[in-house]
Amino acid sequence: MKFFNKLFPRAGKTCRQKKDYGILNKERTSRSPLISVVVTSYNYAAYIGQTLDSIWAQTYPNFEVIIVDDGSTDESIAVVERYLTDKRFHLYTHPGGVNKGLCATMKLGIEKSQGEYVAFCESDDLWKPQYLEKKVEIINAYQDVGIISNSIESFGDAEVIQKRIGYLNAVDASLVAGGNKVDLSREKSVNYIPTFSAVMIRKDILTSLDYHSPVDAWIDFWLYRQILRKHLLFYTNEKLTSWRMHNSLNGLKGMEKHVRKCEYFIDQSDRLLGIKPSSDWQLQQIRNSAYWDEAYYKAHYGHLLEGVEPVEHYYYWGWKESCNPSASFSNDAYLNYYMDMREGKINPLVHYESAGRKEKRRIFAVDEWQDTPITAEYIKQLEDNRGKNILFISHELSLTGAPRALLNMVAAAKRAGATPVLVSPMAGPMEKEINELGIPLFILSSIWTRSLFGDKTLNRFLAAFDKIVFNTLITVPLVKHMSYLPAQKICWLHEGKISYYLCVERWKWNLSELFSAFDQVYAVGNYAASFAAAYLPADKPVKQLLYGIPDEAVGAVRGTTVAGEVDTRKVNLLFPGTITRRKGHRVLLKTLKYLPRDVRKQLVIYMAGAPAKRRIARQIEHCSCSCIRYLGELNHDDLLKLYPWMDGVLCPSLDDPMPIVCTEAMMFSKPVVVTDCTGTAALVEDGVSGFVIPAGSPRKLAKALKQVCGQKDRLPAMGRQARRIYEADFTMEIFQKHVEKLLDLDGNVS
Repeated sequence: MKFFNKLFPRAGKTCRQKKDYGILNKERTSRSPLISVVVTSYNYAAYIGQTLDSIWAQTYPNFEVIIVDDGSTDESIAVVERYLTDKRFHLYTHPGGVNKGLCATMKLGIEKSQGEYVAFCESDDLWKPQYLEKKVEIINAYQDVGIISNSIESFGDAEVIQKRIGYLNAVDASLVAGGNKVDLSREKSVNYIPTFSAVMIRKDILTSLDYHSPVDAWIDFWLYRQILRKHLLFYTNEKLTSWRMHNSLNGLKGMEKHVRKCEYFIDQSDRLLGIKPSSDWQLQQIRNSAYWDEAYYKAHYGHLLEGVEPVEHYYYWGWKESCNPSASFSNDAYLNYYMDMREGKINPLVHYESAGRKEKRRIFAVDEWQDTPITAEYIKQLEDNRGKNILFISHELSLTGAPRALLNMVAAAKRAGATPVLVSPMAGPMEKEINELGIPLFILSSIWTRSLFGDKTLNRFLAAFDKIVFNTLITVPLVKHMSYLPAQKICWLHEGKISYYLCVERWKWNLSELFSAFDQVYAVGNYAASFAAAYLPADKPVKQLLYGIPDEAVGAVRGTTVAGEVDTRKVNLLFPGTITRRKGHRVLLKTLKYLPRDVRKQLVIYMAGAPAKRRIARQIEHCSCSCIRYLGELNHDDLLKLYPWMDGVLCPSLDDPMPIVCTEAMMFSKPVVVTDCTGTAALVEDGVSGFVIPAGSPRKLAKALKQVCGQKDRLPAMGRQARRIYEADFTMEIFQKHVEKLLDLDGNVS
């Protein structure tokens, strides 16, 4: 099973040879016991003839073959009937020839068997001619042999063989020839018998077992765990079984859909064996939660329960499939909103009740967090348009720099003749602009979890794109779950040191691994690139890609603004940006006490931005200094109307790779006051096109503001120098060329 590869222990750590095992058996009355070979069959007409040939060719003669067909719809029965002329071969079916599943089919085969031992052979595998002979020798040589397995060789699909080779090697390395004691309390997820075709079990042991496996395809592991609770696993390292590897209904592809039930399967097995599962207290947490509503769960997901209790279905795998515990708690919102939850390794309601509540984490109602439906018709349109489809993934749709830079890239791609589609896990005010541009937009709040746990509709949607652009560091982990896609994957980074610290130190992201999954990695300037470079090999450098913004300054005139009447006799500075500590709002507030009174009288600082940090926003709102005016969050049009009235733009950020407000200021021929922890600082010449100051220094900022007020007459000339920076690096014409080259477009610009 696929998940065993990840959970398998290091060689030689879980099994040990019993020293007194191996006493010669002198008590057997029969040296040639009857062996019943059980073959379960379902739609393997192409293989079962080869399987039966390998059984018929056994060098040990005293066996019977019990073939149980589980309602095959192909020619399987016709193939089997050719072997019934040999009296050792017997065919059975369920009443009416119906399909009952592997558990019922296996049990019927055992009930019909007459042998002292039962050997199993799957209907697509092969046995070496000495298979039965070698195992009977073990039975005759040693006392009390209950279950015997052997090493195997694989054949068939090379890709599937490669996926399972690690697991098979680990089995051989962990078991010793002879008796092995398996610690079921510790090694819960390890199946030491890879295939039914490698095991022989004493019949009296099989008759006492429970056959109600919660995962039909894992009936083998369900039975082995019961047997190994009391019996040693006798193992021979001779390769007596040939295990056919193929990606089919009963092969690797068919098993993948069951992996989601792994934890549930193990816990149910533990309960059967009298081992208390570690999940019991978490299940109780859910039952006791105010956000668990069993009636809601049954009403919405009752058709998915498959006989499992609602609370168990939700705990083990329902949450992975966007099944919410109640109308008041959205799993996807919780998992997507918090960065440390994005690997999805813990049930969200369990996390909230055990940690999130104490941390005062936000929760969302289900109707607050809805996905845009992806229709089969739209996917078909994309599939018919292959070669031009480009997916752009934005971390949000706020009116901030990174989403705006991406929107301009999307617009450039559309002008070049591509078919761009925009996806974001969060809705936002930028939706209006996106719709006006005619760009298809999908709000996929559950994209993280749907990518992690698999979603057929989402997978088909993603597979229709030729290129995928991941915008910002926040979207980077998605590439891990999209590695199977053939699309070219491009990363565009807009972050500085704080973001990298959070990702690496707090959220424990392996950025080296994630960045290696991209075909190309770009950053918006040298400042942003310097932090990403540490996680990329020397032969794969971070490339620079500056964004472009439309020239709104041409023909712009001073009009009515949300700021009301602007006193042009004073020095008016605009400080746009989300109200956060990173943007330097606290630094500015501390700066005010270092400004002389006469400077404060000459100066007006207009602050505009969403109040992400309410405490800082309240400090701004209640600031007693008359030179500070807070305008709240502005839409982009209102912000653009402010620039012509301003004498300059202020950006005292502690960490800001390439603030778009500074670029807009230069576009409007306004000088900027920036810190050395911004990407813009590398482009600005201090005292010529703006002012560059050390980050986090109120005194230095106060000195710069004093210079600005004292040089009011020089500010227009400095603004003209700033405009030249915009024209050299940030126009849409220049950006258009960069985008066409990056995305390998024809450049069919309308």
